Amino acid sequence: MTLARNLSQECRIPARFICCNIYDLPHHLGEQFDIVFTSYGALTWLPDISRWAQIVSHFLKPGGTFYIVEFHPFALIFDEQSAGLQVRDPYFMDGAFECLEGGGTYADPQAKIKQPVSYEWAYPLGNVVSSLISAGLQIQFLHEFPFTVYQQLSFLVKDSDGYWWMPDKAKTLPLLFSIRATKVI
Repeated sequence: MTLARNLSQECRIPARFICCNIYDLPHHLGEQFDIVFTSYGALTWLPDISRWAQIVSHFLKPGGTFYIVEFHPFALIFDEQSAGLQVRDPYFMDGAFECLEGGGTYADPQAKIKQPVSYEWAYPLGNVVSSLISAGLQIQFLHEFPFTVYQQLSFLVKDSDGYWWMPDKAKTLPLLFSIRATKVI
């Protein structure tokens, strides 16, 4: 958190940082906001998607906007190291699944991993949408994209804009999705 605070000061962008489990956030923060945002790779760390959606709604002002951009759950079924589209995991997973790290991470492929096993969750897109609706949000749009922001699969090709696509930019597989929703007044 020290690095975040220093960066905030250095860039002259005032910010407040809270470090806690997302499910404990209502105990640390009392405001509501015009915009709530969830970014790439967050959902896979959350064991309770319905509770996450309730927390999003809790912190969103009536009429406020929620936006998420996330890795598409369908793309998560494939083996990242395979030279082709080899299914590794079912789309309709139930509970946590074990991830064996072969060394490195998406952020730093060369990183030394002390704990080679982690646990993650995958949610079908319908579960994400339904959880947001159940939490009182009205879906404005759901978009799916045939590109992603890192080399999620070993055979993806990076374009000049920095996005990763299927070879020849084939639009055969959803790699990202985004949802915009508002809190019902």
